[in-house]
Amino acid sequence: MARRALIIGGSVGGLMAGSLLRQSGWDVAIFERVPEDLAGRGAGLGLSAELVAVMRRAGARIDPSIAVPVPLLHWLEPDGTIVHEDRRGWYTSSWQRVYRPLRDAVPDAIYHPGRALERVVQEKDRVTAVFSDGARETGDVLIAADGVYSTVRRQYLPEIEPRYSGYVAWRGILEERDIDPRDHAQLYAALSYCAPDRELILCMPNPGAGDDVRPGHRRYYFIWYRPADAAHLADLCTDASGRNHGLGIPPPLIRPEVVAALKADAARLLPPRMARVVERTTQPLLQPITDLEVPRMVFGRAALLGDAAFVARPHVVAGATKVALDAAFLADALAATDDIDAALARYERERLAWGKALVEHSRYLGTFVGAAPGSAARRAPADYLRDYGAPHLIHNPTLQDLQTA
Repeated sequence: MARRALIIGGSVGGLMAGSLLRQSGWDVAIFERVPEDLAGRGAGLGLSAELVAVMRRAGARIDPSIAVPVPLLHWLEPDGTIVHEDRRGWYTSSWQRVYRPLRDAVPDAIYHPGRALERVVQEKDRVTAVFSDGARETGDVLIAADGVYSTVRRQYLPEIEPRYSGYVAWRGILEERDIDPRDHAQLYAALSYCAPDRELILCMPNPGAGDDVRPGHRRYYFIWYRPADAAHLADLCTDASGRNHGLGIPPPLIRPEVVAALKADAARLLPPRMARVVERTTQPLLQPITDLEVPRMVFGRAALLGDAAFVARPHVVAGATKVALDAAFLADALAATDDIDAALARYERERLAWGKALVEHSRYLGTFVGAAPGSAARRAPADYLRDYGAPHLIHNPTLQDLQTA
């Protein structure tokens, strides 16, 4: 009889783990809390050679249309002067462009939407998922790919929660047709950075609606990191009725005066071409920057995967890559032996070290935000771009990586 894996979470990590385990003969069931399709969720993301390789292993169709090539990195002064150029280049994409091919590779028969996990029960060498509707599913292993607010992690590590970094990110997406014609050529030629006093903004091309990467049909994306102490964060996350939403607020509930102040600050602090992107963004999104790390990833026959275990700050551009590598390593460990407990122990040992290194590097990069000019943390553009991302842990893809196999 085939060994059975229960996967909690039907997003990118759960889909990868499910596909890879099925290839080695496991019986797989994926349970997703959200009843509707997830393709409309998420925003821009960076690609890596490792992410593309795992997607292809999982059966996802990969070709160059997954990405928008950005051959240059530019560092701008607030007056718009380019003070540093890096020809390393990046490929940017969108979350749904990664999710959709992975979901298409998974049979509907093993994907169960609208199934919210309530708790995990373990007995000897079996593990049971108990769902909110009272239903139970039992298997040989349970993989918690249920994200930063993981039900499984909270059951076993209730003291571990996301930790606020002291700064927020404002994000916005603009359709290519809405870009000021004066700025179009420069904006789409490079991934652009600027560092106003104690702040940092990145602007980059992104695929358009329907993952369209044709010129004229793309989008443009910014992420602007700004310090915010606890009192300021509470104000930003309070809506017009006076209700505070904690660590985050639904975009439509952001108060108009907060958005107006953001756009006024953009005009005052940012290069004109970046300021105009912020000004023309109808609904910016607010994201308090947090991180999270766990001391353990395995609890009996339950294993944490991806954001359920480690959340690194966005500067490492590795969220999807991290979960992909977790899924691949776990599937390979389970395929290599009949001893499930030994495979899980190996997985925990290897991925704990990698996850801790990624979070540590993201915190190192994050010290740039809020640092005073002239301080050691406020590194020169060339030094910052050298370390941006996680070049010691993952690698930029090449066009060959993206070609159809």
